[in-house]
Amino acid sequence: MSTDFQTVVRSIRDLPPVPAVATKVLELLGDPNVNYSKLGEAISSDPAVSARLLKVANSAFYSMKRQIKTLDHAIAIVGERTLRSLVLAASLEGMNKSYGLLEKMLWEDSIGCAIGSRILAGKFKSADPEEAFLAGLFRHLGKVVMNYSDAESYRALVEAVYSGEGSYLELEGKYFPYAHAVVGAAVLDKWKFSRTLVMVALHHDDMSISEEDEEEHDGLAPMVATVNMADQVCARLGIGQREPNEEIDVVNCPGAKALELSEEDVQKAIAEVEEVFGDNREFFIG
Repeated sequence: MSTDFQTVVRSIRDLPPVPAVATKVLELLGDPNVNYSKLGEAISSDPAVSARLLKVANSAFYSMKRQIKTLDHAIAIVGERTLRSLVLAASLEGMNKSYGLLEKMLWEDSIGCAIGSRILAGKFKSADPEEAFLAGLFRHLGKVVMNYSDAESYRALVEAVYSGEGSYLELEGKYFPYAHAVVGAAVLDKWKFSRTLVMVALHHDDMSISEEDEEEHDGLAPMVATVNMADQVCARLGIGQREPNEEIDVVNCPGAKALELSEEDVQKAIAEVEEVFGDNREFFIG
């Protein structure tokens, strides 16, 4: 698999750089003796990431009781695992050469699925909520990379989908040598992200997790199911899309079926994701 991923990465004409701040923060968080001042120093080196962290830390999504005004306070309040999620999210948002409507939709798609995955993981106890947030965040990294490396082809692909020529999955092979799931998994692998995030990016659509993969990565199948369902919920609600698609049958999507959810469970989950995303949209987007 690694060799295949290396081939995929070599085929990308212009690979986005590894998010420098995220890499440094992850390195620091791996040190059991890390202190908040070092973390604050690393994060403050990127003003955009710093601003996003403070803004999101003050959102209702993280339910803080009082306003957070400084990085040190944010780091102390949100905790290390949430900090990791927020820094990676802020880094992904900045991974664009330009930031027009298409890039904004890609970001909304990513953060929407991250929020949805976190909610579903907590609601159905299907995965660790913070890991689910990251899995949802990066499940379409391949699309971000495609747009970064060949914006003209990616725009043509999106326009073809919207003009009714076929679905995204049907058409992407016409414009790119590899599917977005493979590209995203290959880039996450190159950046040395966890194997779980790599596998979720690779299988979030087809959910084809082998017994060997599941045995090697405990909890992988329910994590993939959680992200698959969150993806479908977002598409139904129009998060990251031009408009909602009420024809999407979330109850019978692969993720919901794998999690063995009832129609009532699914409908309540859709309503919760819609409410939470609506309440927190301005903190994450724009």
